Amino acid sequence: MTYSPKVIIILATIFVCLLPTHSNAQNVKIAVVDIDKILSESSAGTSIQEQLKKRREAFQKEFSAREDGLTASQKFLMEQKKDLTAEEFASKRQDFEKQLLETKSLFQKRRNALDKGLGSALSELRKNIIQVTAEVAEEKGYQVVITRDSVVIVEKEMDITDIVLSRLNKKVLNIPLDLE
Repeated sequence: MTYSPKVIIILATIFVCLLPTHSNAQNVKIAVVDIDKILSESSAGTSIQEQLKKRREAFQKEFSAREDGLTASQKFLMEQKKDLTAEEFASKRQDFEKQLLETKSLFQKRRNALDKGLGSALSELRKNIIQVTAEVAEEKGYQVVITRDSVVIVEKEMDITDIVLSRLNKKVLNIPLDLE
């Protein structure tokens, strides 16, 4: 089960609030990690972004060609209108509308597959980020790790982003953007 960064933040905040305010609270080691930076700068994150860009460009090219074909078909149909009977024209118009609906359906199907693939790849990347962060926290003795977006000011020594990023890049270079 994976938790979203917001859930982790809320749980960490509750945890920190429940800590005793006496001597134990002074010994709590807290670290901060910038998830957004890791998502955008990690090898796997940039790989996902590049794959997404290529897929979008390929889809754009494919559907531009399909749109051009449909426009040409519509123009040809309108030119034929005067030479066709009402029934023939209606039949050809239905065929054209069927092609149009099939293209829209294919576009939506591909778009959904791309969204699903992206979500899956990002989920896999986040899972790896959490694992690496947990390993670093355990090694360094941090009891609480908070995401950077939930902190206004933090001492540089508490920020473990670069360590996590470096280890993640050694662990995962690429996460495929699978389209089903």
